Amino acid sequence: MHHDETTITLNDLIYFIIPNFNAAEKLVLSTLESLIEVATNPIDILKRTDQRHEFGLEIHRIRINLEHLLNRYRTDIDAILRSEGEHQGPVVVPDVQEADAIRSAIAIYQHVCAFQRGERMHPVPRR
Repeated sequence: MHHDETTITLNDLIYFIIPNFNAAEKLVLSTLESLIEVATNPIDILKRTDQRHEFGLEIHRIRINLEHLLNRYRTDIDAILRSEGEHQGPVVVPDVQEADAIRSAIAIYQHVCAFQRGERMHPVPRR
């Protein structure tokens, strides 16, 4: 799903972007854990552990900014949830950090999809 940051509705954010981001996060973290468990070379273990830490920090940054955005739209979100997704909600107007978080969440999901298809060698996107 392609999204232009200027045309993302609140519905897109809460029903597509955030759930896809959550799924991508779980896949990346479980993949890194598996790679750490099977690694025998201490350098590989250190590399994957560092990747897990850096990815965790990126996830935290994204979540803080998405939470800030969702808090600003709380009333609209409640209406969307009551309508079970039938109400699209307004087009999201994010601040700079929120827009970057949305782009990053989408990029992580797209990277993970490419990794699953074998188009990427690494489970963790490079920033």
